Amino acid sequence: MSSFADVLRELRTARSLTQEELAERAGITAKAVSALERGDRRRPYPHTVRSLADGLGLEDAERDRLVGSVPGRATTGRTVAVLPAPQGPVLGRDADVDAVAGLVAERVRRLVTLTGPGGVGKTTLALVVAARVADRFTGGVTLVDVAALRDPDAVLPAVATALGVPEGGYAGTAASLAPYLEHRHVLLVLDNLEQVLDCAPQVTELVTSCPDLSVLATSRAPLRVRPEREYRVAPLDQHDALRLFLERADAAGADLGTPDQAGTVAALCQETEGLPLAIELSASAASSLGPAALLERLGSLVTEGPRDLPPRQRSIEATLDWSVELLPPAARALLGALAVVPASFTPAAAEAVGGEGALSGVHTLLEHSLLTRVDDVDGVPRYRLLEPVRQYAVHRWPQDGSAAARRGLGAHAWETALVRGQQLRADEQAAALDVLDAELANQAAGLDSLVELGRNDDAADLLRHGWLHLALRGHARDGQAWLGRARGLPMSDRGRASWMVAHAGLCHLAGDTDELRRTSEAARDLARLAGDDLLLLEAAVLGGFGAVFAGDHDAAAALVRDHAGLLESSGDGYVRTHFGIVDGQLALLSGDLPGAEHRLLEAEAMARRLGNPFTLAVVLNVLATVSELREDHATSALRLGEATEISADASLSWSLAYSLPALAGVAVRVGEVAAGARLFGASASYAAQHGIATTFQASQDLAARDLADARNRLGEPAFRREWDAGRAATIAEVGELAREVTRRARA
Repeated sequence: MSSFADVLRELRTARSLTQEELAERAGITAKAVSALERGDRRRPYPHTVRSLADGLGLEDAERDRLVGSVPGRATTGRTVAVLPAPQGPVLGRDADVDAVAGLVAERVRRLVTLTGPGGVGKTTLALVVAARVADRFTGGVTLVDVAALRDPDAVLPAVATALGVPEGGYAGTAASLAPYLEHRHVLLVLDNLEQVLDCAPQVTELVTSCPDLSVLATSRAPLRVRPEREYRVAPLDQHDALRLFLERADAAGADLGTPDQAGTVAALCQETEGLPLAIELSASAASSLGPAALLERLGSLVTEGPRDLPPRQRSIEATLDWSVELLPPAARALLGALAVVPASFTPAAAEAVGGEGALSGVHTLLEHSLLTRVDDVDGVPRYRLLEPVRQYAVHRWPQDGSAAARRGLGAHAWETALVRGQQLRADEQAAALDVLDAELANQAAGLDSLVELGRNDDAADLLRHGWLHLALRGHARDGQAWLGRARGLPMSDRGRASWMVAHAGLCHLAGDTDELRRTSEAARDLARLAGDDLLLLEAAVLGGFGAVFAGDHDAAAALVRDHAGLLESSGDGYVRTHFGIVDGQLALLSGDLPGAEHRLLEAEAMARRLGNPFTLAVVLNVLATVSELREDHATSALRLGEATEISADASLSWSLAYSLPALAGVAVRVGEVAAGARLFGASASYAAQHGIATTFQASQDLAARDLADARNRLGEPAFRREWDAGRAATIAEVGELAREVTRRARA
């Protein structure tokens, strides 16, 4: 198949267009077109491909050919757009679906909680109801599975992340999250709340603060708050239990519907007390053991279950006991090992905690309905223990028996951080961010394991290579907690320098410039003692940003000058490009606009070759400041428009927090004052929600001037209306407004 560069060149030549002419039509730079046709950028962003296709005036077939020549790029997204299908058949729930759908759709109560014992089918019912009523919620349906959480205060951050508002900067309160949901008719499905019931007051406050929000929750116990309407999910009746049993047994390859087995099968269904999980596990077991032998064994196990639990829970415990006993030894051991993994996991993670032969065990656990397949990430399959099964495994294999699994989890988390950390600095950044989002809870558990085992240098490595993910995807609070777990531990010079680099990076995000400079200086000294040149450069570039942002031009210049030789020999494109940004910012703040533009254009060229979206967005943001100081609004809009789309495509909260206020200022200066005020409101909300402090002085000065101008020109009432509308806008709405401002500014 022809490369993207070849197809683009062919289509442009066929239309007798120069690169400059195509660039003008597509609204991108001629350098970008040249880089694409040379093959320097092998995987352009979707918005760039669309712009090129529009600029070329392609017919459908030609457009498909151009799009098809782009190598695959992982998609990103922060909100669940498609609800997962229920696992297995949905039988005997028609009346429940009608009743709950009526409560939710008619908003009889805006907080409906499905309660019942574990394994009764609460999640299945919630998914079916949500799909039934989805068209009644113009703001969409968002599923948030909180099964991996243990801290009630982590529920709202999980909600914010699922809605596309990562939790780092909105202070973890319902009051600060509410503006994001204002005027959005959203159904929020909160699944598996029973272990975080103390979140009830926060959920209540969110519901009462957002008149257009409805919540459908599942829990083994009610939240017991006044706005709640509890709906008790009963077990299946005998008829539907039998239907489910026979269907699942048939799927497992057994024919248990013969007349001579009917009585035994009916007795089995009665013993399961109509709990779908127990029925499915029993049916799977009966296909190999036979219903008579199963009934004999199951009966004794039910009566031997924990007597302080309700009978239905004893049935699930008994079924799981029996099911585990029937597993091959390797699969049984793997189930215990996987209990240490709090979130979904890959085959590689299963091997890390379960050892050799784990993949065969994964297949066995899937067949026995003890494991479920969840959405792939970056083309790699992921699995998750059903939460009742994981809780059972944790109880059966106590902590002292899972030491090897915890060691494996720590090692896997460390390796994941190193591999994905390298990708964060290259053209695979977007895919690496998605993987690390899926691994967030596992990385935290792995960090704990490393600390527990005394592998403190490895824990510091995990932090060093993972802090950028935490910063870019709005997990600043997680980052600070992770740093705290390793703070003050005995480490080598290199380990302490690694910890300090992570700390400095998150200080940079939060705008704590003084601490950033102190920490980066200490990290440089330790890295120098350890003889780790790349670590030294990482600390130095963070120190350079700190000096620039603090207005200490001499210190910034010294850092650039003192590390030039080492930088040239390092060959690390990411660090070199960011040093170029520091150099350009320094020239900009010194008033040398030609020098700043020259250095930043060199950094832009390096960033485009690197293919790293965050790096390119940062360069474009600073270049746009140069354009604004020259009052070249069209060029500023072009650069900021690209930076905004890049950041939105990859969900890069950090760079987006700089692009939006700059673009708002451009809007004000070209006469789109209302749009500018709305973008200012959106940018302020976005930066606060993500814990980002935009402290580059040149950008701050321009934004402050343009914000005051917008307020004066609109008048306070009109300005406030636009500002509030911007604060309430979704990221998709903000992106569309940004594109419109860019188009008008370039007109």
